[in-house]
Amino acid sequence: MDAITNLRGLDKIIVPIRLTSSSKIRFQCYPGVPCFKLCCSDLFLPLTPYDIIRIRDRLGLTTDEFLLLYTEPFILPKSGLPIVRLKMREDEEKTCPFLGEGGCTIYEVRPLACRYYPLGFGMFRNRDEGKNEDIYYLVKEGFCQGLDSGEEMTVEEYRISQGIPELEEPIKEWGEIIMRKESFGPMEVPEKSLQLFFMVSSNPERFRAFVFESKFLDMFEVPEETLEEIKKDDLKLLQFGFKWLKTVLFGDKLVKRKKEGPSVKKIKPF
Repeated sequence: MDAITNLRGLDKIIVPIRLTSSSKIRFQCYPGVPCFKLCCSDLFLPLTPYDIIRIRDRLGLTTDEFLLLYTEPFILPKSGLPIVRLKMREDEEKTCPFLGEGGCTIYEVRPLACRYYPLGFGMFRNRDEGKNEDIYYLVKEGFCQGLDSGEEMTVEEYRISQGIPELEEPIKEWGEIIMRKESFGPMEVPEKSLQLFFMVSSNPERFRAFVFESKFLDMFEVPEETLEEIKKDDLKLLQFGFKWLKTVLFGDKLVKRKKEGPSVKKIKPF
């Protein structure tokens, strides 16, 4: 198979061309490709809230156990919001902790960022049309022999082949929160707001305890049906958490506040 670029080693180029869902690409990755597994080392690999739930469940761990063993906190540079990323092994290559001889050992629940490769993904607010728009771009790395090989397909066909849409849909509101914060530009964010965002984004067990074991339900009106759902369903809890974050951080009225009393301290929004 011929190399498709004149890049070398670990050189990386983000091709400055905006791709749409109908743009055509060619890419394939399989054990026979010469560069197999080279893209699984020394990564900045952010984990979405849904990634955390899926990998945690696959490993049979609690959220606290998974976060402690396999992740580290990270501040997103544009938004200043805290998330978690996968912690690489402490070997010379800084390999992914889930990389085995035959490839990814958690392939069925691999993170969203892995599924997108070699595409990058972003979201921006089209103020003229009053809607969010997805943007895609191509990442070319010097060692990658999979680009420009295999069957031609659209970006959307590639996304579907990697199981991306069904994993992305439940966290769209989370992405919108990050995008909205980025649009504010540099600004000081109250520490309490950062803590709330990090808790909802990374640890459903702790957020559930926060809802049911603190004064949360004295401050917010939550329908009984919703309470029953979020008691046992982590994905429903996440989606409730995103709506609540939009309420307390941006002033959106998605989770109704109860009438404030002397003991209810209002959270300062962004």
